[in-house]
Amino acid sequence: MIGELISLILVFVPAVIFLIYKMLKGEKATTSHCIWIFTFLFYIYLVFLVTGSGTIWDIIDEGGLIPSIQSAKINLIPFTSDGFFTYIMNIIMLMPLGFLLPYIWRNYRNIYKIAIIGLLFSLFIEVSQIPTNRAVDIDDLITNTIGAVFGYTIWKGIGKVLFNKNEEKRIQDLSKIEPIIYIVSACALHFFYNWKWFI
Repeated sequence: MIGELISLILVFVPAVIFLIYKMLKGEKATTSHCIWIFTFLFYIYLVFLVTGSGTIWDIIDEGGLIPSIQSAKINLIPFTSDGFFTYIMNIIMLMPLGFLLPYIWRNYRNIYKIAIIGLLFSLFIEVSQIPTNRAVDIDDLITNTIGAVFGYTIWKGIGKVLFNKNEEKRIQDLSKIEPIIYIVSACALHFFYNWKWFI
């Protein structure tokens, strides 16, 4: 429980630092923008939680990178996994990513950016699972990316109509790479932290 709470806090910390930095430079974020940033980061945390993504400490416990890779369950052949339900769940899991990015940041209203971010985020999850008992599967990478694209398509189709209220308060251009900063820092802190440091 304490490890999960610390992980959640660490996901939020870089955003807090970035927002304070921007405020000190005279670029204060709106309340609406901040709420949606932390909603987005809570979603990122939930993905870490649901996927059981590993950390560098899992690699150390396995005896290093090479033993971790040797003992990992890795499938690099597309569409050979069992279970149609797994494909559907992987698609659904990253749909919020594809929806929230264009919903919160105007600069990410591009299907190619969403596909690349979805692919790279999924790649981090899969690679981080190498030292765990969960399977590392190229099908997960493919279906996660499809999910992000589907999420973007939903935003493109109905987001502007049904979710356009207060857009100017919600959307701010604090940086062209603002969500990238949040995602990369969240992944890095999740991968390198050890909850035992805090107790």
